[in-house]
Amino acid sequence: MAVAAPAAAQTKEAVRRYAIAAGPLDDGLRAFGLQSGQQLLYPPALTAGRRTAGVQGDHSAHAALERLLAETGLAFRRTRPNTWVVFDPSTRAQADAAEAVVIDEVIVTGTLLRGAVDGPSPVVVVSRDRLDREGRATVAEALAALPQNFGGTANEAAIGNGGDRTGSNANYANGVNLRGLGSDATLVLVNGRRIAGTGSKGDFADVSSIPTAAVERIDILLDGASALYGADAVGGVVNIVLRDDYDGAETRARYGAASDGAFSDVQFAQTFGRKWSGGNLMAVYEHQDRDALPASERPRAGEADLRRFGGSDRRLNYSNPGNIMVFDPVTGAYRSAFAIPAGQDGTALRPGDFLPGQENRTNQRDGVNVLPRQKRHIVYLTAQQDLGDRLTVSGDARWAQRRYETQSSPITTLLTVNRGNPYFVSPTGAASHMIGYSFAGQLPNPTQSGEVETLSTTFGADLDLGRSWRLSGYVAYGREESLFETQGSLQSTYLREALGAIADNPITGYNASRDGFLNPFGAGAANPSAALAFISSGWNRLWSESGVATANLMLDGELFQLPGGPLKLAVGAAFRRETFDRKVDTFTSGTAPTLGALSQSERDVAAAYAEARIPLFGSANARPGLRRLELSLAARFEDYADVGQTTSPKVGVVWEPIEGALLRANYGRSFRAPALREINDAATASPSILPRGSQQILSMILYGGNPDLEPETADTFTIGGDFRPAGVEGLRISVNVFRTDFENRIGQPALENILTALTDQALTPFARLIDPRTNAQDRADMQAILDLPTTNLRDLFPATDYGAIIDARYVNTASVQVQGADLTVGYDFDVGSNAFDVLTSLTWLDRFEARATPTSAAESQLDRPNYPVSLRSRTSLSWTRGPLTLGGAVDYLSDYQDLSGRRIGSWTTMDLQGRWSPVAGPLAGTTFSLVVKNLFDRDPPLYDAPEGVAYDAANANVVGRYISLQLTRSW
Repeated sequence: MAVAAPAAAQTKEAVRRYAIAAGPLDDGLRAFGLQSGQQLLYPPALTAGRRTAGVQGDHSAHAALERLLAETGLAFRRTRPNTWVVFDPSTRAQADAAEAVVIDEVIVTGTLLRGAVDGPSPVVVVSRDRLDREGRATVAEALAALPQNFGGTANEAAIGNGGDRTGSNANYANGVNLRGLGSDATLVLVNGRRIAGTGSKGDFADVSSIPTAAVERIDILLDGASALYGADAVGGVVNIVLRDDYDGAETRARYGAASDGAFSDVQFAQTFGRKWSGGNLMAVYEHQDRDALPASERPRAGEADLRRFGGSDRRLNYSNPGNIMVFDPVTGAYRSAFAIPAGQDGTALRPGDFLPGQENRTNQRDGVNVLPRQKRHIVYLTAQQDLGDRLTVSGDARWAQRRYETQSSPITTLLTVNRGNPYFVSPTGAASHMIGYSFAGQLPNPTQSGEVETLSTTFGADLDLGRSWRLSGYVAYGREESLFETQGSLQSTYLREALGAIADNPITGYNASRDGFLNPFGAGAANPSAALAFISSGWNRLWSESGVATANLMLDGELFQLPGGPLKLAVGAAFRRETFDRKVDTFTSGTAPTLGALSQSERDVAAAYAEARIPLFGSANARPGLRRLELSLAARFEDYADVGQTTSPKVGVVWEPIEGALLRANYGRSFRAPALREINDAATASPSILPRGSQQILSMILYGGNPDLEPETADTFTIGGDFRPAGVEGLRISVNVFRTDFENRIGQPALENILTALTDQALTPFARLIDPRTNAQDRADMQAILDLPTTNLRDLFPATDYGAIIDARYVNTASVQVQGADLTVGYDFDVGSNAFDVLTSLTWLDRFEARATPTSAAESQLDRPNYPVSLRSRTSLSWTRGPLTLGGAVDYLSDYQDLSGRRIGSWTTMDLQGRWSPVAGPLAGTTFSLVVKNLFDRDPPLYDAPEGVAYDAANANVVGRYISLQLTRSW
């Protein structure tokens, strides 16, 4: 549907001056939309090959359009005060179809101006039809398939599988990460408006809360757009446009399952809509229930011994039976000195029974899930009403509830055992030993579960001021409340009591002599159930709530007439209040839960913005090589109450030298303000065991906010074009070359690269090796951290056992430079009564370089595990004949290398789609869709990941072949 210039309603008597040259009808209709301020609706094919004699002089809109269509064989009708439908009177069905999709306002992502149907920024559109044809159950699934989107953050499949470097996706949400610049650097809008953030920092949007049944289309703006939309629009903007004018009822039911039965997904949606003269009302309910995917069902995810795939044995030496560990002062690591023998229960072990130089290992992937169980309920309501000819009011509300549950890794720890334990035996005669131990097979894996509730409401009004000017305003509020819990965790104080390392405490209610001591010297299930239940009674609970309240007022219209057309201007002001509240309660040490203080933070943001579109050449003054030339200017000033002020400019050019060729170029400066938690987060610390070469180092990781953080900034350059060769009807080509220089990046460099924190020289400023056994200052510094009440598991290890302190607090350090190109080629053609559609979309990255610190050298992160790869593409082909559509698609990921230089192969998968939509008979209005993803059940390429999985979870998945069937019925 080609749409020109949605605008305010005009009276029937309004007269304007028109200067529309003779030529192609499509150009004439576009010029009419610009000069009349009216909205036109018509199928693009309708104007193909038709020409107009043009219109000159003063006319009403009705008279001008009548002259424009004279002798073209087309007619028109007015459906609303400012909306006209152009149709072929010889094909009445075509007119009816056009009228059925009349809308009052067309949201154009990438501009604030009405009537600007294209601009200097590249935009990818995922239509409602494409969502259905590809069998996308959720918005997140559709966006994940885009070559421009990177799955390494804000992706439920990356959590716990080694793919997410940030660790901020606390609630198993699904966001968007365009260009790999970070999910917090991609702005997600719904109907052009912000929604509340999610995650442990509230800094990205969870698209899981969007009902798929209500989606009209998804626009993806592929460059920085802070000048238009404000903060966070660094990597791009995703605008999810929801339906608001459906008339009737629609029922959707979908069932999907892995071909091997490993897990399944059920989805149901019901839509009701009603239209009347001057208004409409629509309601949508959607429900989804998806099983968890156990890692045991996918060998590449469930078995840490990767040798059978050609990798390494990544199993931990924290095992059952365990290993006697000794501290190596040269490396600062703990290594296995003796293996505890298998096949015995630890009650009759003798010093000579230990196995020197040997090592037990346990699979740390036992019992975990690749994907969590997810259950969603979503309700969406929207309404619109004209109040007279000039005023339109609208409102919508969206509520979503999502519950999830999954299993994390088995409990593993480093035990300190002494002669207070009745089972203690030493192979060397020592008074105590450190034992690397796993409770796999004895204790259930800790359970992670939570609930996320989202609420968004909007109320807006549009007032026609006459002479093309319109005043628009809205107020919006969004809130997301989430609760994350871990049950069955290790309680370090209870562990020491059960081992006999400390005296029985009557407060705990546990008595080791009565209830049984923990026996770490046996193999298998050698421990009393009371002791196991006691030590696994730890828990964590995280509650958070993020909110955003927005008020926006904008005036737009035509300032004056230029030879190339009207100069359009939009100016506005906005106010936004952001809030983020957080509370953490834990019971992982001590004899009583640690109830954290409620952390509340908020800030106010005031903004003023403007955008202008200056037509230098248009249909009225076109000349060879200059059919159209427009200059686009935009700027936004924002004043943050906590981090200061920032100004974002944007300038672009649209040039149409000949018919069928549209060239564009764009420069913009974007920014992202620090998330509230990044500024205000309280200091905490937590122990972890990190690799240093082949050794394992007990390390203390420091977390916390930084009130001195400054906003991130990015300079974005794009140049490209859209081409529709006149000689090949149906062919469309889009090319986009881009570069983004991202500076002052806020991050946690050590945490984002935690597995190399002790070996990567670039991370030296954040990693401090210590020797508290011999260095008094190191011992004092370590003890000071352990004495803090906010330190997790603070009594599990003494200060002398630590070998490193990792500073993972937020800092402005990194810079990232990304450069590459997008290519989209589409070709629609008919052969008799058969219609074919071919579409190829790819993204090629030439550069993805980063500096971890301002003084470190630039390092290429391209073609590395957990980072973007050079080439991603998707090619699809569909064939339609009558009510039947069959198609297929091929996804391709190029090969790359791990940090050792070992090749990770390319990955090619194929999908099949089929759809049948009868147009007559009892099944008319019904659509049956069958989709098979990963038809040949291709495993992802081998990556010998330190986490013990055999694939790169940031760039691939182990879902395997997946089959879904969807039934849609319109009533």
